[in-house]
Amino acid sequence: MDITSELLKDVSPYLASITYHVIKRELELIAVDDPVKMNSKVRVTFPEVTNYSEDIDDLDDDLVDSVIGIHWISSNRICIRTDVREIIISLTAKPYAEMDA
Repeated sequence: MDITSELLKDVSPYLASITYHVIKRELELIAVDDPVKMNSKVRVTFPEVTNYSEDIDDLDDDLVDSVIGIHWISSNRICIRTDVREIIISLTAKPYAEMDA
């Protein structure tokens, strides 16, 4: 099930950062208004991560990473595909988004 629009809430798919907090066991995406201004607009948190894997494509230093899609692939697994990487996580809680001021 595609949950991209639910989590990004009509903001651009461009990302300022993707951070996996090992100790907190959560993954955090920061989406921005546009690739030039790079003002944070939405913080998406994937809490209670029990398993994390990431495959990185060839890197392009001039590319601003952006979300292609976020999908539930089973009842407790999510695939996050960006221009640069594919992340598969297992989690025991639902992801949520918070708008930045």
